[in-house]
Amino acid sequence: MFQSVKIFPPIGVARLGNSPSGYFIGPERPADPDVPSGGFRDANGLIKRQAARFRIYGFDAAGAATEINLDNAQSITWTVHVANTKAAADKFFGKAEPNPGPRNPSVTANRDQLKLDPGPVSVSGANPNFEDLGQSAANGLAKEFRIDQQFLGKHIQLTLGTATTDDKGRLLVLAGNGESKSPTGTSIHGGNFANHDGWYDDVADGVVTATVRLNDGSTPLVASAWVLCAPPKFAPGIHVVVTLYDTLFQAAVDRDPSLDPFNKPAFQPSIAADILPLLTRAANMRWVYARGRQQFNPATSFHHTLSSLNNLPLPARSRIFDKLSTPSSTPGNPGTGGGDMPKMWSDLYPNGPNGTLTRIQFKMVQQWAAGSSVPGTAPSPADPITPDGLTRAALDACVGAAFYPGIEASWKIRDVFPFVEPFRLDSSRMNPGDVTSQMSLPWQSDFLDCAAESGNAGDELVWWPAQRPLNVLKPGSNTYVPWGRFADTDTGDMSIDQILTGWSKLGFLVESNGRYEETQRG
Repeated sequence: MFQSVKIFPPIGVARLGNSPSGYFIGPERPADPDVPSGGFRDANGLIKRQAARFRIYGFDAAGAATEINLDNAQSITWTVHVANTKAAADKFFGKAEPNPGPRNPSVTANRDQLKLDPGPVSVSGANPNFEDLGQSAANGLAKEFRIDQQFLGKHIQLTLGTATTDDKGRLLVLAGNGESKSPTGTSIHGGNFANHDGWYDDVADGVVTATVRLNDGSTPLVASAWVLCAPPKFAPGIHVVVTLYDTLFQAAVDRDPSLDPFNKPAFQPSIAADILPLLTRAANMRWVYARGRQQFNPATSFHHTLSSLNNLPLPARSRIFDKLSTPSSTPGNPGTGGGDMPKMWSDLYPNGPNGTLTRIQFKMVQQWAAGSSVPGTAPSPADPITPDGLTRAALDACVGAAFYPGIEASWKIRDVFPFVEPFRLDSSRMNPGDVTSQMSLPWQSDFLDCAAESGNAGDELVWWPAQRPLNVLKPGSNTYVPWGRFADTDTGDMSIDQILTGWSKLGFLVESNGRYEETQRG
């Protein structure tokens, strides 16, 4: 019946939270609501974890997809193997830097003790009470990724997350609780911003596989997926200008030019689906970055432009396009000329000019500026859940640039790790923990540092303000306050000691009457 069977999304994203049982399911359509039912905190004010839900689809000879779940299959058994290998990995290094050697270099024997690897965990069956994590665990339908081992000569216990199923046998993966510690008492102060020997955290990643028995008794081969267990995203309704979807799509085209949409006859970008979302993401930086308001003040013509892109005269389109820095032909390299937008870092920090859009994004805007575009249709929350929609919803919420190192993943996912098809990592050539091994250890130290910094031209360039805001507005106020504050008297950003112990008190930004306001602080 099926020519192929695959898990979607091919890369799912779960996020940390310190609520022991509260969680919500991450976006499954590109236009899904930004705020989960009940908000981002439980009744005690703790951050709910974001679960990644995985589904199985069968594809016929014509490419039509049918979801496979316990409504039309005899059984589904899921196996999840995540790990955290940061402490055993190389120190983070930028793409243009030489390899500085391993973390924890004093450990020369038995470096496996530095890896937090709970081994594979399997779950199966329908779980009618999946929204109640405690009841699911009591029924044997939720299992933790438990760590109980020696780490640098000390006994540690923690969880890297939880696996369970929903009422139709789909998989839910929850991340850990945001634990970052040094069991040896090593200071977090000093040293490189992303490399702290003697520390561990519970960020993780790994492979998701499934065994399916269809109603006809057959057991088709199921293409695996990957899950990233990442830090929270504190402005969930706002996306960075270059998302991980954009970056991995460009990487797929670089590997296989036949995937380039511009190689298709008479292709024209969609204003509603390609141009407006990109320009809106740029405009929304004003809600998480005070200088973004200077660049995208609502009183300026830019915002009037967003409401009339279909009818915008070509000279006005060209003025927008001319602001863009031209992408390099080499992934990760800074621009080669043109304007100075977007005002974000490139992978080559601290050298080089601004980062840029991907080459496909750039060409989309170029075609639109030249008048070669179609109105198109924007995604809607009423759209059906589809394999492609699941892929995009998961990755559009993640950082695709700049990778120094990043939040959910770093430059190896673009330049090094193998893929079997667009967005689907080759799990036969990777190990659990590979993707997050490049990330900051602990994650809070990079989250602290990567706000905004001055570039070589004197401009202030941002990192990932949608994940980690810089400046925010309180409800009803037009005066920016620091997002990284732990008291309303704070005039500057947080310290490493504050974020290590108080990260869960930081505020979420929620859309209200056309504004994104900080309303959900712990």
